Amino acid sequence: MVYFMINKFKNIEIKKVLIILVIILFVFSALFSLSSNDKIAILEIEGVIKNPKQYLESMRDISEDDSIKGLIVRIDSPGGTVGSSQEIHESLIKISNKIPTVASIVDIGASGGYLIACGTSQIFANSGSITGSIGVISQYYNFSKLIKFLKFDIETIKSGQMKDIGDSSKALTNEEKRLLNSLVKDIHNQFKLSVSKTRGLTDEEINEVSDGRIFSGNQALEMKLIDKIGGLEEAIIYIEGIIQLPNLDLEYFPKKEEKLLDGIIPAIDNSSLLNMLNKKLYYLYSPKF
Repeated sequence: MVYFMINKFKNIEIKKVLIILVIILFVFSALFSLSSNDKIAILEIEGVIKNPKQYLESMRDISEDDSIKGLIVRIDSPGGTVGSSQEIHESLIKISNKIPTVASIVDIGASGGYLIACGTSQIFANSGSITGSIGVISQYYNFSKLIKFLKFDIETIKSGQMKDIGDSSKALTNEEKRLLNSLVKDIHNQFKLSVSKTRGLTDEEINEVSDGRIFSGNQALEMKLIDKIGGLEEAIIYIEGIIQLPNLDLEYFPKKEEKLLDGIIPAIDNSSLLNMLNKKLYYLYSPKF
């Protein structure tokens, strides 16, 4: 058909231009066809979570890509800061309302890592994976004895009694401890509510598993904290079974260049003493060795 249309033109130069345009159109059409193949997105969440930026950007890209028919969140994290874990959790719930989602816990998906898993429709873990640790932790350094030994004087001017709560130059007062315990309890209740809501647990069931203890994959299955024992392959099969499309392409997020760029600044920041003393609340499983 195209051949006959081109032959209608007498001018050879016009014919050449038309042939080139047809070839370009064909190439772009083929490339578009390849790029629009249905696929499964795999979002890799690794290490301690302190900044959700790259994960939120990846989830936005996944949500806007109509060729992505399912999402697997590959988790290997002990958790992280409360706000970051909550943001990722909430974003995953929104995606789960659009496409099938599965969390696949590798070695560890504990505390904030487990909260993130709860944002998906199904949670898979290996039998020996570590999960659970539903709790909150906040630690404050007290260098008052060292400061006294070094004969340093620290003068603090503050607008209110609690403005310097957690200051490492002094011990916490009983009133400060009561305030911080109240804060931790409130944030712990937020964690429990999120888990019980997404996992369908009763008050009795959530209270039994939310004292900070960790579970193996097998134990978590018994406690209804996960849905199935399995790894990445089982998660892929599960997604393909739901959408009835086998052998889908896999697209990994965040992209390698995003991982590299976002990893440079945190690595520098984490090396500073000031960052070590930063007062934050964590959904984090952090055993001391």
